Amino acid sequence: MKRSFVLISFLLLTTLLYSDAERKLVPLKRGSSAEVLYFDFGDTAPTSFFQAEKLQEPKIEDLKLGFLDAAPGYYTGPDGGEVYQWAKNHYQWKRADGSVFTEWPTGIFKLDFPTGIGFVYAPATPNCNGCSPTHVWNYPDNTKITKYWIANRKEYDTTFQKPLDFQNYLLVNETKFGKPKLEFENLVFYGSDKWNEFLRVFGAEGKTNLLITYLQSEFGFTNRGKVPVLLFDDYSSAKEYLGFDLPGAYEGEMGFGGKDALILCCGDQMPEKTGNAKFDADSLRRVNFSMVVQKLTRNIEQVSCLKTIAETGKSPTEEIIDPWFEEGFASYMESKFSDRKKIWIYSETEKLIRENKVPKSFKSLLDAKYKDNLPYVIGAILVKHLHDAYGKESIVSYQKETCLGLGSILALQKVTGKNPDVLLKDSIKKFETDEIGLLKYAKPLSLMGITEMEPKFPNDFKLFLEKGFSLKESAKEVKSYDEIPNLSQIFTANVEDFSGKREGDFLGPGRSYFYLWKKGNYRWYGEGWEANVFPGNQIVYRGSNFTIVEWENGKKQYVAPNGDSVIFQNRETVQYSD
Repeated sequence: MKRSFVLISFLLLTTLLYSDAERKLVPLKRGSSAEVLYFDFGDTAPTSFFQAEKLQEPKIEDLKLGFLDAAPGYYTGPDGGEVYQWAKNHYQWKRADGSVFTEWPTGIFKLDFPTGIGFVYAPATPNCNGCSPTHVWNYPDNTKITKYWIANRKEYDTTFQKPLDFQNYLLVNETKFGKPKLEFENLVFYGSDKWNEFLRVFGAEGKTNLLITYLQSEFGFTNRGKVPVLLFDDYSSAKEYLGFDLPGAYEGEMGFGGKDALILCCGDQMPEKTGNAKFDADSLRRVNFSMVVQKLTRNIEQVSCLKTIAETGKSPTEEIIDPWFEEGFASYMESKFSDRKKIWIYSETEKLIRENKVPKSFKSLLDAKYKDNLPYVIGAILVKHLHDAYGKESIVSYQKETCLGLGSILALQKVTGKNPDVLLKDSIKKFETDEIGLLKYAKPLSLMGITEMEPKFPNDFKLFLEKGFSLKESAKEVKSYDEIPNLSQIFTANVEDFSGKREGDFLGPGRSYFYLWKKGNYRWYGEGWEANVFPGNQIVYRGSNFTIVEWENGKKQYVAPNGDSVIFQNRETVQYSD
């Protein structure tokens, strides 16, 4: 028995030795005398663009083996390592340094090390004309560096990724964008000097810290990595960088919240210091800082989606185009931190209802895409309804389902148990019954935080707001010059800091409002009254069906509700209408 075992062992060993000796040697395709190249990607992922640029990039011509035939089986590599070929251009080479090289017929190849470090090369898709391949470096702590081709710019973007830790961000090329101009929370801003005033007050005005806290506590959405914010000076350069028109519901909101970075425009519209403290402060009050809240919401939601994909190992076979949620959720979040945005959403919703432009079905909402700003408006109303009626779990679950590839209609049905058409109708009905009433406060809320215009004579203006004017029912009853109010003593305003440089709304004292035209004329107004002041201080007041006119030379006219008129050329000269 013992003799038989020894004999069998001898025969097996002889067979194995003979088999190894008979394995064909496969040289490198670039030549049998070519040197085998070895690679070192470092122990940890680089965290800057310049560090990532120094990473070695294996090329297929450096690693590809030159098989003479496509026969499956074991071979010996040029360094003595074991090679197994499944089919033509599909084989694995266990290299002498411990790394493993694998090539697929699709053109994909990877190089893995026992430490968990590796490199993956993926060729561009056939329908991407002139595109370059994607390169990925993987590290043992689940971080990765990805270089992917941007077709419209014909260059690579490089990202640092650690999805399981909510991290995904662009490694910014500081040669192109310069050094960071501001780092606030985890936002890193890059831009020109045109953004200096914006950045100087951003921390106090932006409210991004409140947003980040809320998204984490309410929905579990977060981004623990850096968030590069690229600030472009003009629309054309921002569009050239993105490769498409900047999304935005209105001009003050232009930008893009991508998963790698935020794109904001436009520096040429940002305020610059003039040396006039009042004008400069007013300019900053008119900046839409809450735009960053919307774009950052989109970024955080997408990074949270990447984490879901990494955790489950499931990746959607095709991207779900879901603007109603992507923009609607972001607009809803912005409206929670900006009364101006909330009033804009509510006003636009009321307008769409009045003009019969609200989609009749959920599918028509999807098909409409960005028409009539529907994702920013109706999308926000629908998200609010889901949050109010079905709780935060409905938002979290819907985001997860669509993130993993389930279509919008099926995802909403699964999450709520209701037909999406019903949900859409319910959200509009809820708005009409419970929310639309807010629009009666639209004016003060839309001007929240805007500069308050100062009357030249604040006590007289305050007295007018409290008591109004007491006038005769008939102009013929007015006997003296002083019975007609002195309009210049009430309505002239301190517009010197703004005249000729600013046109737009201001707040006024009490429940009054103010509008200034660039030519210098302006209007005070409130509920049921208005006073227009023209260059040369001619003032026209209208209220309660009567009119008062005052000229700079002191001439006054009163037109009573019954149509009678009286004119005082001066204190002594009076003329009544027939």
